[in-house]
Amino acid sequence: MLLVVLIFGIVLMGLGAVSAVDSATMNGTSNATLNKTLNNSIHATSSNVSKVTKQSTSSMKGYWMFSSSAAKLNSNSAAALKKKGITDVFVCTRDTSGKYHYSELNNAISQLKRYGIKVHAWIVCFNYNGHFINPSGYYSKKVKVYVKTKKYWGIKYKYKVKKKVWYKSRYIYRGKWHYKWKYTWKYVTKYKKGWIYKPVYKYVTKTGYDTSYNKKLIAAIKNINDNYAVSGIHLDYVRYSGVAKYGNAAYQQHGGVNAAVNAVTSFVKSVRSVVTKELSAAVMPEGTKNAYYYGQDYGRFADYVDFLVPMTYHGNYNANNAWITDKIKYIVSNAKGKPVYAGLTTYCSDSNLKSLNLNALQQDVNSANAGGASGFVLFRYGFGCSYVPTWT
Repeated sequence: MLLVVLIFGIVLMGLGAVSAVDSATMNGTSNATLNKTLNNSIHATSSNVSKVTKQSTSSMKGYWMFSSSAAKLNSNSAAALKKKGITDVFVCTRDTSGKYHYSELNNAISQLKRYGIKVHAWIVCFNYNGHFINPSGYYSKKVKVYVKTKKYWGIKYKYKVKKKVWYKSRYIYRGKWHYKWKYTWKYVTKYKKGWIYKPVYKYVTKTGYDTSYNKKLIAAIKNINDNYAVSGIHLDYVRYSGVAKYGNAAYQQHGGVNAAVNAVTSFVKSVRSVVTKELSAAVMPEGTKNAYYYGQDYGRFADYVDFLVPMTYHGNYNANNAWITDKIKYIVSNAKGKPVYAGLTTYCSDSNLKSLNLNALQQDVNSANAGGASGFVLFRYGFGCSYVPTWT
């Protein structure tokens, strides 16, 4: 019995040491003072939300990283990320213009993997140059269709001919009027008549499916999976835009919400079939309305991805920290046991790019933790708050 007690005490001491090391990475800030401030803050904003039991998985502290930043990574910046406790980096490999950034991805891999940081190829899917591509490939457009040829007698064409026109030119000579004939050239329009044959057309609505965009994208993803030393593939914009005024909400699609959800899920399933590394997806955070507007069903995504990253950017929703907790809690409960890592901004909102301070960002992280998240991913590296919050 004494031996068991001694062993248990040693284990507890070991866990305490790990926690202390993790807390010591907080840029020299007093741990006791910071923890007291942050605990008071999060309790003030999220005291009404009960904490959810997290999935059994390793925690993540990640960054989304633009290709321009990945190109500049070197040993020093990679070491700094490791020191801050970063475990995963999502490098923009295909951007919204459809351009691929392979050299930047390779540089990130070579710099980060030596420090044990996992690199995921971040792939923008259905946002192309600011326009959303329909994930189903469905199209409906007006086309001109031949009906018949109409025959009638009429003017086939007209042409001009040069004609000499005579006229009298009057003049006075020795007090008397005289005249003489003169001429000028004029162009006269002539008309050629005959039988005219004119085709008759009408406009009809043509519908169908064109999935060539999807196939090309999946082939590119397979190439990255097979030929680059990435740890995973990360899908972004794998959805409808949700903007009704442009007809891009899921509920507006041919076949309704179910068809839209099927289309998005089918694409993720197809990607899964060619990806042997980790597969993840950035998803919208709108809970019960996610499928209705974006065609994203958390549970069906969970059948094919290894983890979900909901973009709980509460500043964009004019919401408080409790909103983060609520959204994460809902998504965790629908993710079929798959890890959920909260996506958080390092700045206030898309309409207010002011950097968050240390306390505010830590509150966001604590709120995600309270909802049952298994870690977090910050948007984005090199912008906004450079502090990386702790995770317990």
